[in-house]
Amino acid sequence: MKNILAPAILLVTLLIPTLSPATPGILKLFIAKYPTSEGSQLANCRTCHLPAEKNCLNSYALALKENGLDFSLIEKLDSDGDTVSNIAEITARQLPGSQAQEDEVFIFTNRIGPITFNHEKHSLAAPYLSKGKCDNCHSEDTFPRKFDDNVSWQPIAHPLCKGCHKESGSENAPTRCFECHDKSKRE
Repeated sequence: MKNILAPAILLVTLLIPTLSPATPGILKLFIAKYPTSEGSQLANCRTCHLPAEKNCLNSYALALKENGLDFSLIEKLDSDGDTVSNIAEITARQLPGSQAQEDEVFIFTNRIGPITFNHEKHSLAAPYLSKGKCDNCHSEDTFPRKFDDNVSWQPIAHPLCKGCHKESGSENAPTRCFECHDKSKRE
């Protein structure tokens, strides 16, 4: 019986990494390839998973997957579309799969004052209603899964965000213009 079990255990051990690509091992490979990323925001799951575009992967992770997990093949790409190559962002310790600079914080510019939006908190933190369900905010009729500050989000954001803020019942959830818009930084 021991002779049969040992090869079976070995086979399962060898197959698990190929069956489940989202492992801490990939993060270890990333840090081994880019040692200066250790201890930075890049040494985190969000480097490949936020903002999720498809199958819980962001644009950087999708490119990595399409290129056989070869980091070198995607260094010159601009996965997040912010005009900065992946390697330049990694060298600057920025997120190559997100236009947010850190903690998935996006700045929506507009004429009455920019809005600082913490995507990570809104999608994962307990007091927020989305509770990790991307479809609560992202669909064909609402926000796309890719940030684009060249688009006016006001027609979508006002009913969706204000509605969610009111529904939350939290007195901390902003519902008035200048509770979200920073009028001191108007364009």
